[in-house]
Amino acid sequence: MASSIRFDLRPDGVAVLTIDQPDSKVNVLTESLWADLETALDSLGVRTDVKGLVIASAKPGAFIAGADLKLLANAPAPNDPTVRAFIEQGLRVLQKLEALPFPTCAAIDGAALGGGLEVALACDCRVLGTNPKVQLGLPEVKLGLIPGWGGTQRLPRLIGLERAARMIATGESLSASEAIHSGLSEPGAVYLIRGACIAVQIADFTDIRGKKREPLPAMERHAFAPMIEPEPVAIREALLVMIEGASLPLYEAIKLETAAFMRLAGSPESKRLIAEFFASRKK
Repeated sequence: MASSIRFDLRPDGVAVLTIDQPDSKVNVLTESLWADLETALDSLGVRTDVKGLVIASAKPGAFIAGADLKLLANAPAPNDPTVRAFIEQGLRVLQKLEALPFPTCAAIDGAALGGGLEVALACDCRVLGTNPKVQLGLPEVKLGLIPGWGGTQRLPRLIGLERAARMIATGESLSASEAIHSGLSEPGAVYLIRGACIAVQIADFTDIRGKKREPLPAMERHAFAPMIEPEPVAIREALLVMIEGASLPLYEAIKLETAAFMRLAGSPESKRLIAEFFASRKK
């Protein structure tokens, strides 16, 4: 099978990885796409001629649509080993992305949803294009799930607990202007790749990563007290994990997220909501 990743090294030393999943209208985070991305990152990590990385999409109006829902829909029950391996694969790849010895940027010119946004959150910066289809969101609660690739922990470290809680608990997406206003991304660029390459060259990635890995400041944690209702379960789990994880280093906090995700994936509620989602797309 052809690789989903195309690699180009610009004269300025910035590498551009373009995701273009074969035989698909949008890029979806399947096991094979994660494997292709991991292979590309492993190769880049040992090169001395690369000064920065831009991750982009070849799909018009779409960055990465999210996770492979078919795999999650087929989970027989919570704590399924296949689902756990899938989640751990993505977490491993994103940790490698965050460990690269040069700055990274997501060039987004369409929908970056669910796992797609989580890939962008693991980059040092995010630059938006001018496509009207640009939207950034974590809609997992609408499927009876929570973000599973670090979204409950990276998002609040970038935009604060209050804004992150609103995004995660509602599952609603931000428009381009809203994402820029929140500090989640840089302003839109007509020449997206050029804009992303400039952003990656001026990014202070050591400072960005250092702040992201640390717990959120105690003052912010103590000032945030959302009303957590018992239902729906996914919203409660997401908020509890986000709040508890805010007091921990990033990768310790993500372990809490994984445990909660595994409790929800394969549950009757999640399987029902995913089935309804697929049915709605056939209408």
